[in-house]
This record gives sequence, C-alpha cells and structure tokens, in this order.
Amino acid sequence: MRTLTSLVSLALLLLLCACAGQSSTQAASPSADRSGAPQANAQPAPRFLGAETSIMQPITAPGYANVRSWRAPDFNPKDYSAIMLDPTIVWQAEAQAKGAGVKIEELNAVAGHFDEVLKKAMQAIDFPLRDQPGPRVLRVSAAITEARPSNPTMNTLTSVLPVGLLISLGTKAATGRDPNVGSCSIEMRFADAATGKTVALFSDHKEGDKYDRANFERFGQAQKAEDEWAALMKDRILALWGARK
Repeated sequence: MRTLTSLVSLALLLLLCACAGQSSTQAASPSADRSGAPQANAQPAPRFLGAETSIMQPITAPGYANVRSWRAPDFNPKDYSAIMLDPTIVWQAEAQAKGAGVKIEELNAVAGHFDEVLKKAMQAIDFPLRDQPGPRVLRVSAAITEARPSNPTMNTLTSVLPVGLLISLGTKAATGRDPNVGSCSIEMRFADAATGKTVALFSDHKEGDKYDRANFERFGQAQKAEDEWAALMKDRILALWGARK
C-alpha cells in the first residue's frame, strides 16, 4: 500500500512539474498567445504560401474543420499528365524546433516521411512522376508549418490517473490543445511546372487523439496526419484523373 501511495505521489509530482514548465515557457514568449497566434503588438509570422493564403477558403464538409483550400477557376486536370514532387521542407525549422523543444533533425525526419508516403501514394495508382519541370507537369510543393511531438509518458499518466486527466482536460480547454499529444500542420501549393502559375492551394492542421496508439512515438501523430494527407491526395487524383490501373 505504501509503495502504491509513493507511485501515485511521484506521478502527481511529474504532472505538476510538467504544468509548471509549460506555464513558464508560455509566459516567456510575449510575441505569441497560447494558441500560437501572434499578438496585436507582434509582427505576423510569414507563411509558406505567403499572400496566397488570403484567397483560401474553409471547407464545410464534416471532418475538414481546419482545412482551407483554393483552386483556380480555369484549372483543368486534362492539362496535366504527370506530377513533380518537390522535397517537403520544414518551414522556419529553427523556430519550430525551439518552440517544440525538439531537434531540427527530428523535424526533417517528419518532412522526409511525408515525401515517402506521398510518393508511395502516387505509385500505388500508377500516376506518372517527373523529377524535372516541363509541359503538362503539375508541381507539388509542401511545407510542414508545425510539428509538435507527443509525450508518451505524460500522456499515459494523464490518461490513467483521474487528477491527471482533469489537468489535461483543463489545459486543452484553456489552450485548445493537449500538451502531451502531438499535432501537425501543412501547407501545399500546386503549380504548373512549366509556367509557375499556381493552380491550387491546400492547408490543414491535425491534432492527435489522446487515446491513439500513435502517441507511443514522439512524432507518431505527425506521421499519421501525413499518411492521411497522402491518402487524401491520392483520392483527389483518382476523382479528377481516374484510375490508371
């Protein structure tokens, strides 16, 4: 009984230390509020898509709460017969790494995962891929604009202990996110590879599920989000161009 009491006390101490650490980090960052959005007295952070973000619109369909997109009125899928995939970049990698408390190499690995699953998605439907710009080639450029890791140990504690669950729910209610569950955001540009003209835009943000197995890996939630985006792109290509095999 004494051992059980000691373990519970240790767990509570870990929870309180984690919450205190998060509060001090947020307080030391006057340029951003808890949601990560710039405050009125701060310079807006530049976006990967730049001024093009202003023409994007939200999607009202269920399951796409954070998705924003745009497609040129004159876009015609028949104008393109192949896709060129630019290497995915980590937007403002140094700032992201510092804010999330991770290494830039870890973020680069997240970007590399998206490259892999996107290429596999295209190969799965036998859609032609090109490594150079040219006529009838659609160029896809993507950036990871946020990737936050899960904390497997703390997520387990806050899932099992009642007081931990209450702290976790309270933090999520105040900040909009569970501090122990990973998330990922992406921005994508689709352009005519020959002319450089933008023909479509896409952005999304995915928060992980607290009870998802993906939380057992630090960037499991980010990779899961990328898997879903790759699958979505494959489905859209099938809808626009049709099956090729």
